[in-house]
Amino acid sequence: MIKGSPDIQVWISTALVFGLIAGILGVIMLMTGGQISVLTVFFFSLIFLGIQWYLGPIIVRWVSGAREVSVSEAPELHAALERIAKQSGIPKPKLYVVESPIPNAFAFGRGKSDAGIAIHTGLLRRLDKQEVEAVIAHEVGHIKHNDVIIMTIASVIPVLLYYLVVAYMSGRDERPNPIAVFLGAILARLLGQLVVLWLSRQREYYADAHSAYIMKDSMPLARALVKITYDIPKEGANESLSTLYVAEHGAVSTNLISAVSKNDPNAILAAVEKEPDNPLEIISTHPSLKKRIKALFS
Repeated sequence: MIKGSPDIQVWISTALVFGLIAGILGVIMLMTGGQISVLTVFFFSLIFLGIQWYLGPIIVRWVSGAREVSVSEAPELHAALERIAKQSGIPKPKLYVVESPIPNAFAFGRGKSDAGIAIHTGLLRRLDKQEVEAVIAHEVGHIKHNDVIIMTIASVIPVLLYYLVVAYMSGRDERPNPIAVFLGAILARLLGQLVVLWLSRQREYYADAHSAYIMKDSMPLARALVKITYDIPKEGANESLSTLYVAEHGAVSTNLISAVSKNDPNAILAAVEKEPDNPLEIISTHPSLKKRIKALFS
């Protein structure tokens, strides 16, 4: 089981994000001699990020159909959310419900004081009370760690890398090869996107660790992740919100489902070792179920 609070790891990864962005900007300015065109692009990128940050919650509520629920409508969920938020040291987020048979949940908002957690009705039907609380603790972990803000800021990395390569390759020759410049910039942007996806996967690990820390047990979230993933086709989910979901849907073996029913960490670890690796994880926003469960019990 995970020991202690994961906050130090979270702050280290956050510092790396800001350091990487600052470093890329510094290299751009050094290589271009402060050309106004590159700085203008950077400036407008920040404006776009600001708009994205402000409008993001509105768009998420509209796309998901999330409906805020009162304490009288869901007293147990509100009580659990209030307790977990207090233990996590953040204000209680707003509680939303999404009418969807697909079991999942997600956090969104502009910051700790303006955050919401949306829970699908399918998740409430599939998971037991303790598992639902473990999922809530995972989403509260995202809010506590400022993941929405961090990932919004990190999304500028591919753009900065793209224009860094354009500026550098264009400035090397009086008549640069436009095809070479284009291909180099696209490759740089792709590498930047892989960095962002890697960061997204790390934030999922930290949110998992926060759930285990709050619940004082890794088992509830492990059971929840397996149940959320098991026998749920990916096409049944709202793909536009897949990056926000607590877990990606897919397929797990009946062997792992059987191990989960035993509520035994050793049985789950033995079963998860037999699960196939995900060769496409490098382009995924979430770690594989196999790696997440192994991390929960490491």
